[in-house]
Amino acid sequence: MTAQKFPVEAGQIMMFARAIGDANPVYYAGEDLATGSEHVIAPPTFVEGSIHYDRSFPYRPRIGEQWYGSAAESSSGPPPAAAAGPGNAGGTSFHAETHLEYFGLLHPGDLLDVQQQAGESWEKAGSRGGRLWFDSYIAEFLRDGAPVVRSTTVVVTTEAKIDPSAGTGAGAAAATDGDAAVGASPAAASTAWEQVAYPVPPLRPADVPVGTKREQVLVENLTRAQILMYAGASGDFSPQHTDELWNTEVAGYPTIFAHGMLTMGMSGRLLTDWFANAALRKFSMRFSRQVWPGDTLTARAEVTSLTVNGDTAALELSLETINAAGQAVATGSARIELTA
Repeated sequence: MTAQKFPVEAGQIMMFARAIGDANPVYYAGEDLATGSEHVIAPPTFVEGSIHYDRSFPYRPRIGEQWYGSAAESSSGPPPAAAAGPGNAGGTSFHAETHLEYFGLLHPGDLLDVQQQAGESWEKAGSRGGRLWFDSYIAEFLRDGAPVVRSTTVVVTTEAKIDPSAGTGAGAAAATDGDAAVGASPAAASTAWEQVAYPVPPLRPADVPVGTKREQVLVENLTRAQILMYAGASGDFSPQHTDELWNTEVAGYPTIFAHGMLTMGMSGRLLTDWFANAALRKFSMRFSRQVWPGDTLTARAEVTSLTVNGDTAALELSLETINAAGQAVATGSARIELTA
């Protein structure tokens, strides 16, 4: 097990919220220092920003060391040794899933202890042939010794190298066929940007019976700048997401593509704009397709169950985020707790 410290700061919360396109003013006291930050909270996926403080993260640039990416040439350094996937004999590794569990809210001034450990590992046959190896990694974020967020990340490694021109992500390698469109036209999505009234009003279980659905446009015509903003806010500077020349000349991708956690961060806005942050207990997403510059993404959610236990109602939701072509780029679930 490894441990580290993660200071929660108003400025980083502001930059993180800006990178995921979330306008909720509860994240933005850092823009106006006169207002103070005592009422600021962090977005649901903010713990990804702890990468800035993780010395073991392979794609965090280090001063004085040659960076793995393009300079005068398309590749100016060797890949980080720590980036090699487990059991990887020439295959491809992907970030497949993330599962977040919440026990409280994060505020500026929190100094979190981060305890990391390896989770379960398993393997299975892929739908396209070859073996798939899955490895999970658990990080607990503790405040004064008590957990506030638990994160489980799943990485999949393929037996054979995946053709990057197919444009498919980890979930597609494991379970789907077909290619994802690169930069699908934003004109294919016609839903207007939703106007959300903040602060988000509290809901009662009667307001969201089983079968209730919500749909929300997350981004129209995703820019490379937003992908790079997220790299800076999270600390994940993998060349897949930041380096056009490396992607096209070394990796064989048509361009850079978005972090899976950028998709998850944007998708979380549907939940917090609907129920507010304090109601969220669990949030999970599986990444099935790459998200490219030019993509328009729409998140969908449906209440699939509602259980009342005393003064508390637990809601289970199914989640799906699609691109302009109607293809799912991520699927998942969430648990919400409301006052009954």
